Amino acid sequence: MLALLNFTHFVATSGYAAIFLLSVLQSCCVPTSSELTLGFAGVLAAEGKLSLPGVIIAGAAGEIVGAYIAWAIGYFGGRPFVERYGRYVLMTPEDLDRAEGWYQRHERFGVFGSRLLPVIRNFVAVPAGVAEVPLVRFGVLTAAGSLLWDAAMALIGYGIGGSWRSVMKGFSDAGYLLGAAVVVAVAAVIWHRWKTYKRA
Repeated sequence: MLALLNFTHFVATSGYAAIFLLSVLQSCCVPTSSELTLGFAGVLAAEGKLSLPGVIIAGAAGEIVGAYIAWAIGYFGGRPFVERYGRYVLMTPEDLDRAEGWYQRHERFGVFGSRLLPVIRNFVAVPAGVAEVPLVRFGVLTAAGSLLWDAAMALIGYGIGGSWRSVMKGFSDAGYLLGAAVVVAVAAVIWHRWKTYKRA
């Protein structure tokens, strides 16, 4: 668990295995950051400690495995699962209707496009399973989107290279303000979702 909190140390010491595991978790709706994981792995590739293609493949493979796990939860759990347990995350049947409608309208490219959207990409697989997006199509589009996204993140890290520490220093200096903003945003979302759930 501590390794997941200190992801840079985890990736630096465990390499491809860490990238794979963090990517699996990220695709299973666990809040890990593919941007930071793949970005830092790209830095290690620039330093010659990892292979850039290996970083991209490990990340995409992990995301595909995690996405299939989340897809299976949505597919086999279905509407009864959401209607029984959705209240614990303030999810209503109307939310599920919207998710299913999205995949019905964008059946061919909905999964692919969602894999290219920050944050949203973490949660697309469960509603895709509920909407019964075909397994093979889901896998192909997830793989395509994940490869594109992970390659972009790893290449950014590769380009930053040795400047990583100075970049992270800047993030650290702004961290308290960002943390406060995140807390306020999460509280607002929870309040809005609670009101929506109560109306439903």
